[in-house]
Amino acid sequence: MKKQNSQKFQCYSKDTQGKLIFMRHGETYFNADKRKKFRKVNIRYIDCKLNQKGIAQARAKQEILNKLSFEKIYVSPFYRALQTLTYSLEKHPNKDNIIAIVNPLIGETSNCINDYILDIKQTKKDFNMNSPIKIDWSLFDEYVKGIKYDENFYYFENFDNFEDGVKDKIYQKLRTIYERNNIEELKIGLTDLAKLRVQYKKRFESLKFLQGRFKKFCESVKNEYKESLGDEDKKILAISHCSYMKVGTDINLYSEEKQYFNTNCYKPKNCEILSYNLLMI
Repeated sequence: MKKQNSQKFQCYSKDTQGKLIFMRHGETYFNADKRKKFRKVNIRYIDCKLNQKGIAQARAKQEILNKLSFEKIYVSPFYRALQTLTYSLEKHPNKDNIIAIVNPLIGETSNCINDYILDIKQTKKDFNMNSPIKIDWSLFDEYVKGIKYDENFYYFENFDNFEDGVKDKIYQKLRTIYERNNIEELKIGLTDLAKLRVQYKKRFESLKFLQGRFKKFCESVKNEYKESLGDEDKKILAISHCSYMKVGTDINLYSEEKQYFNTNCYKPKNCEILSYNLLMI
């Protein structure tokens, strides 16, 4: 057991010392609901927003983040992550020069109703118009061009535990509803998908696939910034999600396909910052 813990802390640490730091989004209404089975299919929690505590958590991180210089900032396309970005960096001394890149690789794994995007077009409008931080969607848009699912349902690309025929049938139905701009009907469709996940009793995205996304992101960081990886004064910040960050706390635990996280895998708290050792990934 001691050896395993030692390996875990070579992969990450609870500080901002490393080149690559991740921060989990703030608390949402979904997170605050302790009725775990009920909340997974509660229509109110689709792409859930931060609650007041979550906003306060994000703003509380300003004291730490305002002291850091960022070479690059990445953010998940989910609403709660984008909110966390804006609230945590709204008073950064260099905020006028910060451009956050929306990266689909660091989005949450689709495990329940909170992990489906409701209306990406509205999300883009909300944050492009109201965000104090400049947000660049070009990487996200380019990624979507390379897959067969449109931007609002890009995460279907990650459903490796779904047979393609079943997945595509569900996707086409949801996409048709979305194109009709019937958000209320779309909510019902996404709720049915969440119920199917409960009935299916198997993750839509395996931990092996999620690990692959995490590694792919880290490799892209290492390749893009190979000349400055040793300069830990200029950070790379990624604002992401609990399950995604959990994979990185012990990358060796997920060499085989598993349906559930190991019980000793570290779970980051809302707005917790973890520093990752890129040499271990």
